[in-house]
Amino acid sequence: MSLCSYCHLSPDDAWARTERAIAVPPAEPLTSGHVVVASKRHVPSFYDLDVQEQRAVWDLVQAIRDEILRALSVDTVHIGFADAEPGGNGHAVVHVVPNASGENLDLPGGIEWVAQGL
Repeated sequence: MSLCSYCHLSPDDAWARTERAIAVPPAEPLTSGHVVVASKRHVPSFYDLDVQEQRAVWDLVQAIRDEILRALSVDTVHIGFADAEPGGNGHAVVHVVPNASGENLDLPGGIEWVAQGL
């Protein structure tokens, strides 16, 4: 897993972390406050995680979402799954993307956007 940036993060790079999940800013944020949540165990798909790991990721997603809504002036928070490319060395992640009023946001393809307008 030497090529996976999520597996080799310094604790100082994390915005938040738990025993099983970590939240970091993405290399190319879509908006101010965009955060990526990943399990600490390297998996190419969210559904490769066991139930406790999935719960840890969702709990951290909710905590990040709640903090965004508390700290930033946004109308919506978009949540989306991004699995690794087939055959690659990628890491499944969940995007948490705030969207301020009047901000034109074009959500990228290749991510399963499952929650919008929260």
